[in-house]
Amino acid sequence: MARYLVYQSYMKPSEIRGELPDVINEYVANDSDIRWHYTFTKNIESAYFFDDCEIELAKEIAVLWNMKIKQLEV
Repeated sequence: MARYLVYQSYMKPSEIRGELPDVINEYVANDSDIRWHYTFTKNIESAYFFDDCEIELAKEIAVLWNMKIKQLEV
């Protein structure tokens, strides 16, 4: 059985000149009311993990919010 995360990545400029930018990941949060409203979190421990039976919903959210899906092996 696999679990899935819906996430987006973006880069934030480094505060130190000449350093590489920081990559920030945001996930759909587990306090979201799925199909009604969504909140986002940068903490993976607070992310909503989709099960196999919710993969279609995860794909729908990813398309609507221009996000990606990451499969986690459990």
